[in-house]
Amino acid sequence: MLLERFEHIDTFFPPCHPGEAEWIAARARLMEDISSVFPYLNTRMKGAVLDKNHNTLNFKFGGRGVTLHARLMVVTRLHDRKEAIKVLGELKNLINQTYEHRDRIQPSERSRRILTVLEIYRLLPRKNCGECGEPACMGFVAKLLEESRKIESCRPLFLDEHAASRKKLLQLLDEAGYLVPEN
Repeated sequence: MLLERFEHIDTFFPPCHPGEAEWIAARARLMEDISSVFPYLNTRMKGAVLDKNHNTLNFKFGGRGVTLHARLMVVTRLHDRKEAIKVLGELKNLINQTYEHRDRIQPSERSRRILTVLEIYRLLPRKNCGECGEPACMGFVAKLLEESRKIESCRPLFLDEHAASRKKLLQLLDEAGYLVPEN
């Protein structure tokens, strides 16, 4: 077992994000250095971003943002402390399970890139139709990246005339760890 227990857990409101006042974040200080498991988690977690310069691993976990440091774990998009404790426990299990099975996992130090608003925007139909619930496509992309909107909300993207752009966009989102529909 790599991670036995947390040294300290606190919850806090992250820096202001308009429309997200209902979310909190949790920070757990760790008793052990878990950085040896990062390359294995990087392989397992779709869309993970390994930053070797800062010795961190970022990934999405059940719609939440997770940043792992050697002795610190930060989780965003939580409702309350009870949920924070539950999710931190699930992450502890994931870390320990990955560490225990590391001999069966090909480690990866590959660092994936993070998608940008413009990169996604360019692949949309850009009609500003509002069918997604946002007045403009740029707003939709911002909501998509923070995972408060799903790509399926952009109905024009799923018309036959946008098949090539849709395929490329779904592939980008999938590789970055976002949930996407079957194409």
